[in-house]
Amino acid sequence: MADKKMIIDGIECSFTNERNVLEVARNNGIDIPSLCYCENLSIYGGCRLCLVENERGALDAACSMQPRNGLVVYTHSKKVLESRHTTLQLLMNSHRAECLTCEQSGRCKLQEYAHRYNVVEPRFSENTYSHERLDVSSPCITRDPSKCILCGLCVRMCSEVQNIGAIDFTKRGKKAVVAPGFGKMLSETGCVGCGQCAAVCPTGAIVINRQIPEMWKMLNDPGKRVVVQYAPSVRVGLAEEFGMPANVPVTGKLVTALRRLGVDVVYDTNLTADLTIMEESAEFLEKVKSGAKLPMFTSCCPGWIQHVEKAHPELMPQVSTCGSPMEMFGALIRQQFKDEDVYSVAIMPCTAKKFEAQRPELVKDGKRLIDLVLTTDELARLIKAAGIDFKNLPDSEPDSPLGDYTGAGVIFGVTGGVTEAVIRRVLDDASPDTLKTIAECGVRGLEGIKAFAVTAGDLTIKIAVANGLGNADKLIEKIESGEEYFDFVEVMACPNGCIGGGGQPPASNARKRERFEAIFKADDACELKIPQQNPALEYVYDSLLKGRAHELLHIHYPLHGHHE
Repeated sequence: MADKKMIIDGIECSFTNERNVLEVARNNGIDIPSLCYCENLSIYGGCRLCLVENERGALDAACSMQPRNGLVVYTHSKKVLESRHTTLQLLMNSHRAECLTCEQSGRCKLQEYAHRYNVVEPRFSENTYSHERLDVSSPCITRDPSKCILCGLCVRMCSEVQNIGAIDFTKRGKKAVVAPGFGKMLSETGCVGCGQCAAVCPTGAIVINRQIPEMWKMLNDPGKRVVVQYAPSVRVGLAEEFGMPANVPVTGKLVTALRRLGVDVVYDTNLTADLTIMEESAEFLEKVKSGAKLPMFTSCCPGWIQHVEKAHPELMPQVSTCGSPMEMFGALIRQQFKDEDVYSVAIMPCTAKKFEAQRPELVKDGKRLIDLVLTTDELARLIKAAGIDFKNLPDSEPDSPLGDYTGAGVIFGVTGGVTEAVIRRVLDDASPDTLKTIAECGVRGLEGIKAFAVTAGDLTIKIAVANGLGNADKLIEKIESGEEYFDFVEVMACPNGCIGGGGQPPASNARKRERFEAIFKADDACELKIPQQNPALEYVYDSLLKGRAHELLHIHYPLHGHHE
Protein backbone atom coordinates (compact mmCIF):
# COMPACT_ATOMS: atom_id res chain seq x y z
CA MET A 1 0.00 0.00 0.00
CA ALA A 2 1.33 3.43 -0.98
CA ASP A 3 2.47 5.72 1.82
CA LYS A 4 0.10 8.45 2.90
CA LYS A 5 1.41 11.98 3.28
CA MET A 6 0.83 14.86 5.65
CA ILE A 7 2.47 18.28 5.90
CA ILE A 8 4.48 19.18 9.01
CA ASP A 9 6.03 22.67 9.08
CA GLY A 10 5.70 22.82 5.31
CA ILE A 11 7.52 19.50 4.85
CA GLU A 12 5.79 16.60 3.10
CA CYS A 13 6.01 13.65 5.50
CA SER A 14 5.16 10.07 4.52
CA PHE A 15 3.51 7.67 6.94
CA THR A 16 1.98 4.20 6.97
CA ASN A 17 0.98 2.63 10.27
CA GLU A 18 2.19 5.26 12.75
CA ARG A 19 -0.34 5.60 15.54
CA ASN A 20 -0.07 9.38 15.97
CA VAL A 21 1.34 12.60 14.53
CA LEU A 22 4.22 12.51 17.02
CA GLU A 23 5.52 9.26 15.56
CA VAL A 24 5.09 10.55 11.99
CA ALA A 25 7.12 13.65 12.84
CA ARG A 26 9.94 11.75 14.55
CA ASN A 27 10.12 9.19 11.75
CA ASN A 28 10.61 12.09 9.36
CA GLY A 29 13.37 13.79 11.37
CA ILE A 30 11.21 16.35 13.19
CA ASP A 31 11.59 16.20 16.98
CA ILE A 32 8.43 17.28 18.77
CA PRO A 33 9.14 17.46 22.53
CA SER A 34 7.28 15.16 24.92
CA LEU A 35 7.72 14.09 28.53
CA CYS A 36 4.93 11.54 28.89
CA TYR A 37 5.15 9.57 25.64
CA CYS A 38 6.75 6.16 25.09
CA GLU A 39 6.41 4.08 21.95
CA ASN A 40 5.76 0.93 23.99
CA LEU A 41 3.08 2.36 26.31
CA SER A 42 -0.48 3.61 26.04
CA ILE A 43 -1.20 7.24 25.12
CA TYR A 44 -1.51 9.48 28.18
CA GLY A 45 -1.36 13.03 26.81
CA GLY A 46 -0.63 14.55 30.20
CA CYS A 47 2.45 16.73 29.76
CA ARG A 48 1.01 18.88 26.91
CA LEU A 49 4.48 19.62 25.54
CA CYS A 50 3.76 17.95 22.21
CA LEU A 51 0.99 20.39 21.23
CA VAL A 52 0.94 21.34 17.55
CA GLU A 53 -1.20 23.87 15.69
CA ASN A 54 -3.51 22.68 12.94
CA GLU A 55 -4.77 24.58 9.88
CA ARG A 56 -7.66 26.07 11.84
CA GLY A 57 -5.38 27.51 14.52
CA ALA A 58 -6.38 24.97 17.17
CA LEU A 59 -3.83 23.22 19.38
CA ASP A 60 -3.81 19.43 19.56
CA ALA A 61 -1.56 16.96 21.36
CA ALA A 62 0.57 15.27 18.70
CA CYS A 63 0.75 12.07 20.79
CA SER A 64 -3.02 11.55 20.59
CA MET A 65 -3.67 13.19 17.21
CA GLN A 66 -4.47 10.70 14.47
CA PRO A 67 -2.43 11.19 11.28
CA ARG A 68 -4.44 11.44 8.08
CA ASN A 69 -3.65 12.00 4.45
CA GLY A 70 -3.35 15.71 3.68
CA LEU A 71 -3.28 16.85 7.33
CA VAL A 72 -1.31 20.08 7.92
CA VAL A 73 0.26 20.97 11.29
CA TYR A 74 2.87 23.37 12.66
CA THR A 75 5.23 22.40 15.47
CA HIS A 76 6.83 25.76 16.30
CA SER A 77 4.30 28.49 15.51
CA LYS A 78 4.02 31.49 17.87
CA LYS A 79 1.02 29.94 19.60
CA VAL A 80 2.79 26.59 20.04
CA LEU A 81 5.98 28.12 21.41
CA GLU A 82 4.09 30.27 23.91
CA SER A 83 2.13 27.25 25.13
CA ARG A 84 5.31 25.17 25.40
CA HIS A 85 7.10 27.91 27.35
CA THR A 86 4.23 28.22 29.86
CA THR A 87 3.99 24.45 30.30
CA LEU A 88 7.69 24.18 31.03
CA GLN A 89 7.50 27.00 33.57
CA LEU A 90 4.69 25.20 35.40
CA LEU A 91 6.58 21.90 35.32
CA MET A 92 9.63 23.60 36.78
CA ASN A 93 7.48 24.76 39.72
CA SER A 94 6.55 21.14 40.47
CA HIS A 95 10.10 19.75 40.18
CA ARG A 96 12.85 20.20 42.75
CA ALA A 97 15.72 21.44 40.61
CA GLU A 98 19.17 20.38 41.81
CA CYS A 99 20.71 19.97 38.40
CA LEU A 100 24.35 20.08 39.47
CA THR A 101 23.98 17.16 41.85
CA CYS A 102 21.05 15.28 40.29
CA GLU A 103 21.77 11.73 39.09
CA GLN A 104 19.81 12.49 35.91
CA SER A 105 21.65 15.68 35.01
CA GLY A 106 22.69 15.61 31.37
CA ARG A 107 19.97 13.06 30.58
CA CYS A 108 16.98 14.88 32.10
CA LYS A 109 14.37 15.66 29.45
CA LEU A 110 12.96 18.56 31.48
CA GLN A 111 16.44 20.05 31.71
CA GLU A 112 16.96 19.54 27.96
CA TYR A 113 13.66 21.20 27.02
CA ALA A 114 14.18 24.10 29.44
CA HIS A 115 17.48 24.81 27.67
CA ARG A 116 15.98 24.30 24.21
CA TYR A 117 13.13 26.74 24.79
CA ASN A 118 15.08 29.21 26.92
CA VAL A 119 13.00 28.74 30.06
CA VAL A 120 15.24 30.18 32.76
CA GLU A 121 12.83 30.48 35.70
CA PRO A 122 9.56 28.93 36.93
CA ARG A 123 6.24 30.69 36.48
CA PHE A 124 5.66 31.30 40.19
CA SER A 125 8.07 32.10 43.01
CA GLU A 126 6.58 29.41 45.28
CA ASN A 127 7.38 25.85 44.28
CA THR A 128 4.79 23.08 44.39
CA TYR A 129 7.00 19.98 44.35
CA SER A 130 6.20 17.03 46.59
CA HIS A 131 7.73 16.83 50.05
CA GLU A 132 7.09 13.09 50.40
CA ARG A 133 10.06 11.24 51.89
CA LEU A 134 12.84 9.77 49.76
CA ASP A 135 12.29 6.05 49.17
CA VAL A 136 15.58 4.15 49.50
CA SER A 137 13.98 0.91 50.67
CA SER A 138 14.89 -0.96 47.47
CA PRO A 139 18.51 -2.02 46.93
CA CYS A 140 17.87 -1.63 43.19
CA ILE A 141 16.31 1.80 42.63
CA THR A 142 15.75 5.07 44.50
CA ARG A 143 12.50 7.05 44.29
CA ASP A 144 12.54 10.83 44.86
CA PRO A 145 8.97 12.24 44.81
CA SER A 146 10.24 15.83 44.81
CA LYS A 147 11.45 15.39 41.23
CA CYS A 148 8.27 13.75 39.91
CA ILE A 149 6.36 15.72 37.25
CA LEU A 150 3.43 13.25 37.08
CA CYS A 151 4.20 12.16 33.52
CA GLY A 152 2.94 8.67 34.40
CA LEU A 153 5.57 6.79 32.38
CA CYS A 154 6.68 4.71 35.36
CA VAL A 155 3.06 3.93 36.30
CA ARG A 156 2.24 2.69 32.81
CA MET A 157 5.48 0.72 32.49
CA CYS A 158 4.91 -1.03 35.82
CA SER A 159 1.27 -1.86 35.11
CA GLU A 160 1.03 -2.28 31.33
CA VAL A 161 4.33 -3.98 30.53
CA GLN A 162 5.32 -5.60 33.81
CA ASN A 163 1.80 -6.23 35.20
CA ILE A 164 2.96 -5.42 38.73
CA GLY A 165 1.39 -2.05 39.57
CA ALA A 166 3.77 -1.29 42.43
CA ILE A 167 3.25 2.46 41.96
CA ASP A 168 0.33 4.66 40.88
CA PHE A 169 -1.04 8.18 41.12
CA THR A 170 -1.99 8.93 44.72
CA LYS A 171 -3.67 11.93 46.38
CA ARG A 172 -5.21 14.81 44.44
CA GLY A 173 -4.59 18.31 43.16
CA LYS A 174 -1.37 19.96 44.31
CA LYS A 175 -0.67 16.99 46.60
CA ALA A 176 -0.81 14.42 43.78
CA VAL A 177 2.23 12.17 43.63
CA VAL A 178 3.30 8.88 42.06
CA ALA A 179 3.95 6.39 44.84
CA PRO A 180 3.05 2.97 46.21
CA GLY A 181 -0.39 2.95 47.77
CA PHE A 182 -1.24 3.31 51.47
CA GLY A 183 2.02 5.06 52.35
CA LYS A 184 4.12 1.97 51.60
CA MET A 185 7.73 1.89 50.47
CA LEU A 186 8.76 0.06 47.28
CA SER A 187 10.15 -2.86 49.28
CA GLU A 188 6.66 -3.46 50.70
CA THR A 189 5.05 -3.86 47.27
CA GLY A 190 5.24 -6.36 44.42
CA CYS A 191 8.25 -4.45 43.01
CA VAL A 192 10.91 -6.84 41.69
CA GLY A 193 13.61 -4.21 41.19
CA CYS A 194 13.67 -4.61 37.39
CA GLY A 195 14.38 -0.88 36.97
CA GLN A 196 12.12 -0.44 33.96
CA CYS A 197 10.47 2.50 35.74
CA ALA A 198 13.86 4.19 36.06
CA ALA A 199 14.58 3.48 32.39
CA VAL A 200 11.59 5.58 31.30
CA CYS A 201 11.63 8.29 34.00
CA PRO A 202 12.57 11.57 32.26
CA THR A 203 13.51 13.66 35.31
CA GLY A 204 15.37 11.58 37.91
CA ALA A 205 12.35 10.88 40.11
CA ILE A 206 13.29 7.19 39.89
CA VAL A 207 16.95 6.30 39.35
CA ILE A 208 19.31 3.36 39.69
CA ASN A 209 20.67 2.90 43.21
CA ARG A 210 24.19 3.84 42.21
CA GLN A 211 27.03 2.44 44.34
CA ILE A 212 30.02 3.98 42.59
CA PRO A 213 31.69 5.29 45.79
CA GLU A 214 31.93 1.73 47.15
CA MET A 215 33.77 0.67 44.01
CA TRP A 216 36.24 3.56 44.19
CA LYS A 217 36.93 2.73 47.83
CA MET A 218 37.84 -0.87 46.99
CA LEU A 219 39.89 0.09 43.92
CA ASN A 220 41.98 2.34 46.16
CA ASP A 221 42.42 -0.23 48.92
CA PRO A 222 45.84 -1.91 48.44
CA GLY A 223 44.81 -4.76 50.71
CA LYS A 224 41.91 -5.81 48.47
CA ARG A 225 42.13 -8.01 45.40
CA VAL A 226 39.32 -6.66 43.21
CA VAL A 227 37.92 -9.33 40.89
CA VAL A 228 35.32 -8.26 38.33
CA GLN A 229 33.01 -10.26 36.06
CA TYR A 230 30.94 -8.62 33.31
CA ALA A 231 27.74 -9.97 31.75
CA PRO A 232 27.03 -10.60 28.03
CA SER A 233 24.78 -7.56 27.51
CA VAL A 234 27.20 -5.08 29.06
CA ARG A 235 29.35 -5.27 25.92
CA VAL A 236 26.48 -4.08 23.71
CA GLY A 237 25.21 -1.31 25.99
CA LEU A 238 28.47 0.33 27.01
CA ALA A 239 29.41 1.45 23.50
CA GLU A 240 26.47 3.88 23.29
CA GLU A 241 27.73 5.81 26.30
CA PHE A 242 30.87 6.70 24.34
CA GLY A 243 29.32 7.65 21.01
CA MET A 244 29.92 4.27 19.39
CA PRO A 245 27.37 2.25 17.38
CA ALA A 246 25.08 0.05 19.45
CA ASN A 247 25.57 -2.92 17.13
CA VAL A 248 29.33 -3.13 17.68
CA PRO A 249 30.45 -5.21 20.72
CA VAL A 250 33.27 -3.57 22.68
CA THR A 251 34.41 -6.52 24.78
CA GLY A 252 38.14 -5.96 24.32
CA LYS A 253 37.92 -2.26 25.21
CA LEU A 254 35.77 -3.13 28.23
CA VAL A 255 38.46 -5.46 29.59
CA THR A 256 41.16 -2.84 29.05
CA ALA A 257 39.07 -0.13 30.72
CA LEU A 258 38.53 -2.28 33.81
CA ARG A 259 42.26 -2.91 34.13
CA ARG A 260 43.01 0.81 33.77
CA LEU A 261 40.52 1.53 36.55
CA GLY A 262 42.68 -0.67 38.77
CA VAL A 263 40.81 -3.96 38.71
CA ASP A 264 43.16 -6.83 39.56
CA VAL A 265 41.39 -9.70 37.76
CA VAL A 266 38.83 -9.49 34.94
CA TYR A 267 36.51 -12.34 33.96
CA ASP A 268 33.74 -12.71 31.40
CA THR A 269 30.45 -14.03 32.82
CA ASN A 270 30.01 -15.87 29.52
CA LEU A 271 32.07 -18.67 31.07
CA THR A 272 29.43 -19.36 33.68
CA ALA A 273 26.66 -18.85 31.15
CA ASP A 274 28.21 -21.93 29.52
CA LEU A 275 28.36 -23.57 32.94
CA THR A 276 24.70 -22.70 33.60
CA ILE A 277 23.68 -24.43 30.38
CA MET A 278 25.62 -27.58 31.31
CA GLU A 279 23.85 -27.71 34.68
CA GLU A 280 20.42 -26.56 33.48
CA SER A 281 20.18 -28.92 30.51
CA ALA A 282 21.18 -31.84 32.73
CA GLU A 283 18.52 -30.80 35.26
CA PHE A 284 15.88 -30.53 32.53
CA LEU A 285 16.66 -33.93 31.02
CA GLU A 286 16.55 -35.49 34.49
CA LYS A 287 13.11 -33.94 35.10
CA VAL A 288 11.88 -35.36 31.79
CA LYS A 289 13.32 -38.79 32.65
CA SER A 290 11.85 -38.85 36.17
CA GLY A 291 8.41 -37.60 35.13
CA ALA A 292 8.63 -34.44 37.24
CA LYS A 293 6.01 -31.76 36.74
CA LEU A 294 6.75 -29.60 33.73
CA PRO A 295 7.40 -27.05 32.39
CA MET A 296 10.72 -26.29 33.96
CA PHE A 297 11.20 -22.52 34.17
CA THR A 298 14.59 -20.84 33.79
CA SER A 299 16.19 -19.24 36.84
CA CYS A 300 18.90 -16.83 35.70
CA CYS A 301 16.76 -13.66 35.90
CA PRO A 302 16.48 -12.25 39.45
CA GLY A 303 13.47 -10.07 38.61
CA TRP A 304 11.64 -13.18 37.40
CA ILE A 305 12.61 -15.12 40.54
CA GLN A 306 11.17 -12.38 42.75
CA HIS A 307 8.02 -12.28 40.63
CA VAL A 308 7.52 -16.02 41.07
CA GLU A 309 8.02 -15.66 44.82
CA LYS A 310 5.58 -12.77 45.13
CA ALA A 311 2.94 -13.55 42.48
CA HIS A 312 3.26 -17.27 41.63
CA PRO A 313 4.77 -19.09 44.62
CA GLU A 314 3.07 -22.31 43.54
CA LEU A 315 5.44 -22.42 40.54
CA MET A 316 8.66 -22.25 42.56
CA PRO A 317 9.16 -26.06 42.60
CA GLN A 318 9.18 -25.94 38.79
CA VAL A 319 11.87 -23.25 38.60
CA SER A 320 15.35 -24.55 37.83
CA THR A 321 17.61 -24.77 40.86
CA CYS A 322 20.56 -23.47 38.83
CA GLY A 323 22.00 -20.26 40.16
CA SER A 324 22.38 -17.40 37.73
CA PRO A 325 25.66 -17.09 35.80
CA MET A 326 26.54 -14.21 38.16
CA GLU A 327 26.04 -16.44 41.20
CA MET A 328 28.01 -19.29 39.64
CA PHE A 329 30.97 -17.07 38.83
CA GLY A 330 30.83 -15.66 42.34
CA ALA A 331 31.19 -19.23 43.62
CA LEU A 332 34.12 -19.94 41.29
CA ILE A 333 35.88 -16.73 42.30
CA ARG A 334 35.65 -17.71 46.00
CA GLN A 335 37.15 -21.11 45.16
CA GLN A 336 39.85 -19.70 42.88
CA PHE A 337 41.03 -17.15 45.47
CA LYS A 338 40.08 -19.06 48.60
CA ASP A 339 42.83 -17.72 50.85
CA GLU A 340 42.89 -14.13 49.58
CA ASP A 341 41.03 -10.98 50.60
CA VAL A 342 38.92 -10.74 47.46
CA TYR A 343 36.28 -8.13 46.66
CA SER A 344 33.94 -9.75 44.12
CA VAL A 345 32.21 -7.33 41.74
CA ALA A 346 29.68 -8.07 39.01
CA ILE A 347 28.97 -5.63 36.15
CA MET A 348 25.42 -6.33 35.04
CA PRO A 349 22.77 -4.85 32.70
CA CYS A 350 20.27 -5.44 35.50
CA THR A 351 19.23 -3.46 38.57
CA ALA A 352 17.56 -6.53 40.12
CA LYS A 353 21.00 -8.14 40.39
CA LYS A 354 21.65 -5.74 43.28
CA PHE A 355 18.86 -7.48 45.19
CA GLU A 356 20.06 -10.93 44.15
CA ALA A 357 23.57 -10.27 45.46
CA GLN A 358 22.15 -9.51 48.91
CA ARG A 359 20.03 -12.67 49.15
CA PRO A 360 20.97 -15.05 51.99
CA GLU A 361 21.03 -17.88 49.43
CA LEU A 362 24.12 -16.27 47.88
CA VAL A 363 26.25 -17.08 50.89
CA LYS A 364 28.36 -20.21 50.46
CA ASP A 365 30.94 -21.51 52.92
CA GLY A 366 30.13 -18.52 55.11
CA LYS A 367 31.10 -15.98 52.44
CA ARG A 368 28.92 -13.74 50.31
CA LEU A 369 29.54 -14.66 46.67
CA ILE A 370 29.08 -11.14 45.27
CA ASP A 371 30.15 -8.08 47.25
CA LEU A 372 28.94 -5.44 44.82
CA VAL A 373 26.83 -5.18 41.67
CA LEU A 374 27.34 -2.26 39.30
CA THR A 375 25.20 -1.65 36.23
CA THR A 376 26.37 -0.81 32.73
CA ASP A 377 25.38 2.78 33.49
CA GLU A 378 27.54 2.87 36.62
CA LEU A 379 30.55 1.38 34.81
CA ALA A 380 30.28 4.08 32.14
CA ARG A 381 30.32 6.74 34.87
CA LEU A 382 33.40 5.15 36.44
CA ILE A 383 35.24 5.13 33.12
CA LYS A 384 34.35 8.77 32.45
CA ALA A 385 35.38 9.82 35.97
CA ALA A 386 38.78 8.19 35.41
CA GLY A 387 39.27 10.22 32.21
CA ILE A 388 39.67 7.09 30.11
CA ASP A 389 39.35 7.56 26.34
CA PHE A 390 37.22 4.46 25.92
CA LYS A 391 36.65 4.80 22.19
CA ASN A 392 40.37 4.59 21.43
CA LEU A 393 41.36 1.89 23.91
CA PRO A 394 43.22 -1.17 22.61
CA ASP A 395 41.54 -4.54 23.01
CA SER A 396 42.61 -7.09 25.60
CA GLU A 397 41.45 -10.50 26.78
CA PRO A 398 39.98 -11.58 30.15
CA ASP A 399 42.21 -13.41 32.60
CA SER A 400 42.99 -17.13 32.62
CA PRO A 401 42.24 -19.84 33.56
CA LEU A 402 38.59 -18.72 33.64
CA GLY A 403 38.66 -16.66 30.46
CA ASP A 404 37.27 -19.04 27.84
CA TYR A 405 33.67 -19.00 26.63
CA THR A 406 31.55 -20.04 23.67
CA GLY A 407 28.90 -18.38 21.53
CA ALA A 408 26.26 -20.17 23.61
CA GLY A 409 27.28 -18.06 26.59
CA VAL A 410 27.25 -14.82 24.62
CA ILE A 411 23.62 -15.14 23.48
CA PHE A 412 22.33 -15.18 27.08
CA GLY A 413 22.02 -11.41 26.64
CA VAL A 414 18.88 -11.55 24.47
CA THR A 415 15.43 -13.01 24.94
CA GLY A 416 15.53 -16.62 23.75
CA GLY A 417 19.30 -16.80 24.19
CA VAL A 418 19.21 -19.15 27.18
CA THR A 419 16.83 -21.43 25.30
CA GLU A 420 18.93 -21.44 22.13
CA ALA A 421 21.99 -22.29 24.21
CA VAL A 422 20.11 -25.20 25.85
CA ILE A 423 19.04 -26.50 22.43
CA ARG A 424 22.64 -26.33 21.20
CA ARG A 425 23.74 -28.30 24.26
CA VAL A 426 21.01 -30.96 23.96
CA LEU A 427 21.54 -31.51 20.22
CA ASP A 428 25.31 -31.66 20.81
CA ASP A 429 26.11 -30.62 17.25
CA ALA A 430 28.04 -27.47 16.36
CA SER A 431 27.92 -27.93 12.58
CA PRO A 432 26.87 -24.83 10.60
CA ASP A 433 23.75 -26.59 9.28
CA THR A 434 22.56 -27.55 12.76
CA LEU A 435 23.27 -24.10 14.18
CA LYS A 436 21.34 -22.55 11.29
CA THR A 437 18.41 -24.91 11.90
CA ILE A 438 18.36 -23.98 15.59
CA ALA A 439 18.51 -20.26 14.81
CA GLU A 440 15.49 -20.61 12.51
CA CYS A 441 13.36 -22.81 14.79
CA GLY A 442 11.47 -19.84 16.24
CA VAL A 443 13.73 -19.07 19.19
CA ARG A 444 15.12 -15.77 17.86
CA GLY A 445 13.33 -12.43 17.70
CA LEU A 446 12.13 -9.73 20.07
CA GLU A 447 8.47 -10.76 20.24
CA GLY A 448 6.97 -10.78 23.73
CA ILE A 449 6.03 -14.48 23.59
CA LYS A 450 7.43 -17.15 21.28
CA ALA A 451 6.32 -20.79 21.18
CA PHE A 452 7.81 -23.64 19.13
CA ALA A 453 8.92 -27.26 19.27
CA VAL A 454 12.35 -28.87 18.87
CA THR A 455 13.11 -32.53 18.23
CA ALA A 456 16.15 -34.15 19.84
CA GLY A 457 16.38 -37.83 18.97
CA ASP A 458 13.15 -39.44 20.16
CA LEU A 459 12.30 -36.41 22.31
CA THR A 460 10.10 -33.55 21.09
CA ILE A 461 10.42 -30.55 23.39
CA LYS A 462 7.69 -27.90 23.47
CA ILE A 463 9.23 -24.56 24.38
CA ALA A 464 7.98 -21.06 25.20
CA VAL A 465 10.02 -17.87 25.63
CA ALA A 466 8.63 -14.75 27.29
CA ASN A 467 10.17 -11.35 27.95
CA GLY A 468 8.52 -8.73 30.13
CA LEU A 469 6.64 -9.90 33.20
CA GLY A 470 3.27 -8.99 31.72
CA ASN A 471 3.92 -11.45 28.92
CA ALA A 472 5.12 -14.03 31.45
CA ASP A 473 1.84 -13.69 33.35
CA LYS A 474 -0.18 -14.19 30.14
CA LEU A 475 1.81 -17.33 29.40
CA ILE A 476 1.42 -18.69 32.93
CA GLU A 477 -2.34 -18.13 32.77
CA LYS A 478 -2.55 -20.24 29.61
CA ILE A 479 -0.37 -22.96 31.11
CA GLU A 480 -2.31 -23.14 34.37
CA SER A 481 -5.68 -23.17 32.58
CA GLY A 482 -4.55 -26.09 30.42
CA GLU A 483 -4.87 -24.05 27.24
CA GLU A 484 -1.17 -24.50 26.51
CA TYR A 485 1.43 -27.11 27.47
CA PHE A 486 5.19 -26.65 27.45
CA ASP A 487 8.18 -28.65 28.64
CA PHE A 488 10.59 -25.73 28.99
CA VAL A 489 9.89 -22.03 29.55
CA GLU A 490 12.38 -19.18 29.52
CA VAL A 491 11.40 -15.92 31.21
CA MET A 492 13.29 -12.64 31.31
CA ALA A 493 11.74 -9.86 33.38
CA CYS A 494 12.88 -7.01 31.15
CA PRO A 495 11.40 -6.36 27.70
CA ASN A 496 13.70 -7.86 25.03
CA GLY A 497 15.81 -9.57 27.69
CA CYS A 498 19.02 -8.32 29.27
CA ILE A 499 19.85 -6.01 26.34
CA GLY A 500 16.90 -3.93 27.62
CA GLY A 501 17.78 -4.29 31.30
CA GLY A 502 17.07 -1.52 33.78
CA GLY A 503 20.81 -0.96 34.25
CA GLN A 504 21.48 -0.38 30.56
CA PRO A 505 21.44 3.07 28.92
CA PRO A 506 17.77 3.81 28.05
CA ALA A 507 17.09 2.87 24.42
CA SER A 508 14.44 3.01 21.72
CA ASN A 509 13.12 -0.13 20.06
CA ALA A 510 15.43 0.53 17.11
CA ARG A 511 18.45 0.78 19.41
CA LYS A 512 17.51 -2.46 21.15
CA ARG A 513 17.30 -4.12 17.76
CA GLU A 514 20.90 -2.99 17.12
CA ARG A 515 21.95 -4.48 20.47
CA PHE A 516 20.21 -7.72 19.50
CA GLU A 517 22.24 -7.80 16.28
CA ALA A 518 25.45 -7.07 18.18
CA ILE A 519 24.94 -10.08 20.46
CA PHE A 520 24.72 -12.41 17.48
CA LYS A 521 27.72 -10.71 15.86
CA ALA A 522 29.65 -11.58 19.01
CA ASP A 523 28.31 -15.13 18.79
CA ASP A 524 29.42 -15.36 15.13
CA ALA A 525 32.91 -14.22 16.16
CA CYS A 526 33.28 -17.12 18.61
CA GLU A 527 35.08 -20.14 17.23
CA LEU A 528 33.40 -22.39 19.80
CA LYS A 529 29.60 -22.57 19.67
CA ILE A 530 28.34 -25.09 22.24
CA PRO A 531 29.16 -25.07 25.97
CA GLN A 532 30.57 -28.59 26.06
CA GLN A 533 33.39 -27.32 23.80
CA ASN A 534 34.61 -24.84 26.43
CA PRO A 535 38.07 -26.03 27.56
CA ALA A 536 37.85 -24.09 30.84
CA LEU A 537 34.93 -26.17 32.11
CA GLU A 538 37.17 -29.21 32.74
CA TYR A 539 39.30 -27.05 35.05
CA VAL A 540 36.14 -25.70 36.71
CA TYR A 541 34.68 -29.11 37.48
CA ASP A 542 37.92 -30.91 38.36
CA SER A 543 39.93 -28.22 40.17
CA LEU A 544 37.41 -25.74 41.62
CA LEU A 545 34.16 -27.59 42.22
CA LYS A 546 35.66 -30.99 43.12
CA GLY A 547 32.36 -32.82 43.40
CA ARG A 548 30.55 -29.85 44.97
CA ALA A 549 28.87 -28.64 41.77
CA HIS A 550 25.31 -28.94 43.04
CA GLU A 551 26.16 -27.42 46.41
CA LEU A 552 27.97 -24.41 44.96
CA LEU A 553 26.08 -23.81 41.71
CA HIS A 554 22.48 -24.49 42.65
CA ILE A 555 20.08 -22.53 44.84
CA HIS A 556 16.97 -23.73 46.63
CA TYR A 557 14.77 -20.71 47.23
CA PRO A 558 12.16 -20.67 50.02
CA LEU A 559 8.83 -21.93 48.71
CA HIS A 560 6.80 -19.24 50.44
CA GLY A 561 7.65 -15.55 50.24
CA HIS A 562 11.09 -14.06 49.96
CA HIS A 563 13.74 -12.59 52.19
CA GLU A 564 13.64 -8.84 52.63
